[in-house]
Amino acid sequence: MSSAAPTCPALNFTTHPSASPFAVNYESYLSTHASESSKYQYIANGAIVFDGSTPERILLLQRAAGDSMGSLWETPGGASDKEDPSILYGAARELWEEAGLIAASVGPPVGEGYLFTTQTGKRIGKFSFVVDVEEGPDGRLDVKLNPREHQSYVWASEEEVKARKVGDSELRFTKSEQEAVVLEAFKVRRETPKL
Repeated sequence: MSSAAPTCPALNFTTHPSASPFAVNYESYLSTHASESSKYQYIANGAIVFDGSTPERILLLQRAAGDSMGSLWETPGGASDKEDPSILYGAARELWEEAGLIAASVGPPVGEGYLFTTQTGKRIGKFSFVVDVEEGPDGRLDVKLNPREHQSYVWASEEEVKARKVGDSELRFTKSEQEAVVLEAFKVRRETPKL
């Protein structure tokens, strides 16, 4: 067989009650949020993963050097596809595709979402969610990057994100809104009990 990407496993995660508006596919979401959808045509998602350490650290991925926004940092995420049963499923799928992690629970949302426009002119609303993931057999979170999309990853504390530096890695984010979402995620994590 060819070197096709591995098949996505079954994604059977729980949903935080505050994320229930996103438990629909993106087309349904756009049709029921007409005032928002007039601003954007598509929906992207972000998965905010914490490692459970003290202090907790967040997973950040560095985009592949040859890709758009090469070598900049972001959380796992991407486009919600028509085939995704829900926006939340899209976040779980992107997390698995980009970092090899399987979502155990998705939500709560982080912030109100933000709008951006791609280089091709597509208007996209991006929504991010705190995602708890299944641990590996050894109790670790074993990140497996897709090298076509990302070249490196770090686990960053809130202080490291604020300093924009983890060890020798300078954190330059894909967008200022992405950096703001990452910082907001630490607050959401402290204020929201786990399911």
